[in-house]
Amino acid sequence: MTIIEFKAPDQHDPHLSGEAICTTCKYEWVEVAPVGSTDFECPSCGTHHGLLKYPVVPQSYWECSCGNDLFYVLPSGVMCRKCGLMP
Repeated sequence: MTIIEFKAPDQHDPHLSGEAICTTCKYEWVEVAPVGSTDFECPSCGTHHGLLKYPVVPQSYWECSCGNDLFYVLPSGVMCRKCGLMP
Protein backbone atom coordinates (compact mmCIF):
# COMPACT_ATOMS: atom_id res chain seq x y z
CA MET A 1 0.00 0.00 0.00
CA THR A 2 1.25 3.46 -0.85
CA ILE A 3 0.38 6.43 1.34
CA ILE A 4 0.37 9.79 -0.41
CA GLU A 5 0.41 12.95 1.67
CA PHE A 6 -1.50 15.92 0.32
CA LYS A 7 -0.79 19.49 1.36
CA ALA A 8 -4.03 21.13 2.39
CA PRO A 9 -4.72 23.79 -0.26
CA ASP A 10 -5.48 27.34 0.74
CA GLN A 11 -9.23 27.69 0.52
CA HIS A 12 -8.82 30.52 -2.00
CA ASP A 13 -6.48 28.64 -4.37
CA PRO A 14 -8.45 27.63 -7.48
CA HIS A 15 -8.10 23.98 -8.45
CA LEU A 16 -9.35 21.83 -11.28
CA SER A 17 -10.05 18.13 -11.48
CA GLY A 18 -10.69 15.67 -14.25
CA GLU A 19 -9.71 12.50 -16.01
CA ALA A 20 -6.00 12.32 -16.84
CA ILE A 21 -3.98 9.99 -19.05
CA CYS A 22 -0.25 9.24 -19.25
CA THR A 23 1.13 9.74 -22.75
CA THR A 24 3.88 7.22 -21.99
CA CYS A 25 2.10 4.16 -20.53
CA LYS A 26 -1.58 5.13 -21.21
CA TYR A 27 -2.56 4.72 -17.52
CA GLU A 28 -5.71 6.71 -16.63
CA TRP A 29 -6.65 8.33 -13.30
CA VAL A 30 -8.50 11.31 -11.82
CA GLU A 31 -6.22 14.31 -11.19
CA VAL A 32 -6.75 17.28 -8.87
CA ALA A 33 -4.29 20.14 -9.35
CA PRO A 34 -3.93 23.92 -9.03
CA VAL A 35 -5.11 25.94 -12.02
CA GLY A 36 -2.15 26.46 -14.37
CA SER A 37 -0.66 22.98 -13.95
CA THR A 38 0.32 21.54 -17.32
CA ASP A 39 1.74 18.08 -16.71
CA PHE A 40 1.24 15.51 -13.99
CA GLU A 41 3.24 12.65 -12.55
CA CYS A 42 1.81 9.31 -13.62
CA PRO A 43 0.96 7.13 -10.60
CA SER A 44 1.83 4.03 -12.65
CA CYS A 45 5.15 4.71 -14.40
CA GLY A 46 6.36 7.82 -12.53
CA THR A 47 7.01 9.98 -15.61
CA HIS A 48 5.71 13.55 -15.81
CA HIS A 49 3.78 12.84 -19.01
CA GLY A 50 0.25 12.96 -17.59
CA LEU A 51 -2.24 15.29 -19.27
CA LEU A 52 -5.90 16.08 -18.71
CA LYS A 53 -8.00 14.14 -21.24
CA TYR A 54 -10.46 16.97 -21.86
CA PRO A 55 -9.89 20.72 -22.34
CA VAL A 56 -10.55 23.27 -19.64
CA VAL A 57 -13.27 25.55 -21.03
CA PRO A 58 -13.88 28.99 -19.49
CA GLN A 59 -17.38 30.23 -18.73
CA SER A 60 -17.07 32.99 -21.32
CA TYR A 61 -14.78 33.13 -24.34
CA TRP A 62 -14.27 34.79 -27.69
CA GLU A 63 -16.00 33.48 -30.75
CA CYS A 64 -15.26 34.60 -34.31
CA SER A 65 -18.12 35.75 -36.56
CA CYS A 66 -17.63 32.46 -38.45
CA GLY A 67 -18.57 30.56 -35.27
CA ASN A 68 -15.09 29.25 -34.46
CA ASP A 69 -13.72 29.52 -30.91
CA LEU A 70 -10.10 28.44 -31.57
CA PHE A 71 -7.48 31.10 -32.28
CA TYR A 72 -3.77 31.45 -32.90
CA VAL A 73 -2.12 33.99 -30.63
CA LEU A 74 0.37 36.00 -32.70
CA PRO A 75 2.66 38.94 -31.83
CA SER A 76 0.33 41.13 -33.95
CA GLY A 77 -2.90 39.86 -32.32
CA VAL A 78 -5.19 36.85 -32.55
CA MET A 79 -6.14 35.05 -35.76
CA CYS A 80 -9.13 32.77 -36.26
CA ARG A 81 -7.93 29.23 -36.89
CA LYS A 82 -10.87 28.53 -39.20
CA CYS A 83 -11.24 31.57 -41.46
CA GLY A 84 -7.97 33.47 -40.90
CA LEU A 85 -9.59 36.75 -39.83
CA MET A 86 -7.98 38.81 -37.10
CA PRO A 87 -10.99 40.20 -35.15
